[in-house]
Amino acid sequence: MCALTEQMDLVHRFRERFGGALPRWHITAPGRINLIGEHTDYNGFPVMPMALSQAIYIAAAPARAPVVTLKNVEPERYPDREFNVELEVPPSPPGDWANYAKAAVQSLARLCQEGGGDPQALRGMRCLVSGTLVPASGLSSSSALVTASALCFAACNSWPDLFRDEGARHDLAERMAQAEHYVGTQGGGMDQAVCLLAREGAVLRIDFFPLRTKSYALPPDYVVVAAHSTVWVPKAHQQRLAYNRRVLECAIGKKLLVRRLGRPEAQRLGDLCSADERPRLLHLIGELTRILQGHQSLSLAEAAALLEISPQEFASTHLRMKDGSILPVPPDGLKPLPRCRHVLREAARVSQAAACLVRGDMAALGRLMNESHRSCADDYEISGPELDELVGIMRDAGAVGARLTGAGFGGFAIALVEKRRAEPLRQRLVAEFYKPRGLQGEGNLYTFTPAQGARVEELQDGP
Repeated sequence: MCALTEQMDLVHRFRERFGGALPRWHITAPGRINLIGEHTDYNGFPVMPMALSQAIYIAAAPARAPVVTLKNVEPERYPDREFNVELEVPPSPPGDWANYAKAAVQSLARLCQEGGGDPQALRGMRCLVSGTLVPASGLSSSSALVTASALCFAACNSWPDLFRDEGARHDLAERMAQAEHYVGTQGGGMDQAVCLLAREGAVLRIDFFPLRTKSYALPPDYVVVAAHSTVWVPKAHQQRLAYNRRVLECAIGKKLLVRRLGRPEAQRLGDLCSADERPRLLHLIGELTRILQGHQSLSLAEAAALLEISPQEFASTHLRMKDGSILPVPPDGLKPLPRCRHVLREAARVSQAAACLVRGDMAALGRLMNESHRSCADDYEISGPELDELVGIMRDAGAVGARLTGAGFGGFAIALVEKRRAEPLRQRLVAEFYKPRGLQGEGNLYTFTPAQGARVEELQDGP
């Protein structure tokens, strides 16, 4: 369905669901794939994603009362929800789709107050949500929904300064990255930044703290083929714990390195080093590994002893998540050193990948993607049999590079491939991965080129 047809269809459905009323705004918020730079963003290192043509769409109209009404084109899957515009919006149960809109609305209500405005004067909105993004698949449908909800709320409250120019979009991206912690995932800012700031035809390098972006053209004779692993990763309790575990393990690893470097002011791994200092940090990780006699995992007592504190103090200080709860020590122990090793090497790969795009060296970029997947699988442990199988087929079928993308544990694998080889590669994936599982490529296989970021369109027929 083309963009205009999709928009007209959503407007028609809005009228049906809201008693003949017309929407005033149409919002498009794209998903993303990350070409390289996995789990580096929350550690203060760069990433290199691109936006997709697949997106979350919202048709919206201002409401007279400070009430947000959410409806979805799939009501049996996403039931109607309603909540008040407040500085403290009570969350729905974990996993409920309304929490993503609540995160955005609460954050912007607080922004209104921070700017000296009256949050009680904010208007609500009536929204009908649709989308072409595969949910729970690692294409960032959740962040797209948070971002789309924020843009809707800003538009419905005549607040275009939040998104009209690139500087405002930078600020909104940083704010929405923090806002999404509302749902319980301690992520970085990659998804929100690429959703708001992406440019058509370009991969976006994003640096953090502060947020900075730079575009790199992807050669037009190359595309990215994305294949779903058939493993779904909804952000339910166990998935959030698996993700948050790695955030905390990196923070613990940073603390271990800080003690040896005498840099107590460092808040993230990225604060510890420039590109020239990474080898020193990797050497320190090697030294610590030797001290631990090669052990990759630590018990609670072992981790606490390294920081010379009690296990109780260690858990309270270093395993506390954003919601205040304590992360249970995983059965296989804590693994701060391999997690940090991955992040440091992955950060170097991002810089090298940018140089590859500048000089048009896709073969070298492909090798970096292959190295990234190996590191994600071995040191960060976020791959799995299905992702590994997809990556292997992609490489055998002519991809210059292939890797998992997104948080991992399932979702998509991606291949960088010459456009002329994309269809044969897709056919190999169907024959060797999907058909043996009784599946087809449709709905599981996509071919992407970089798309533009989020759009806010005022509908002429709106009230």
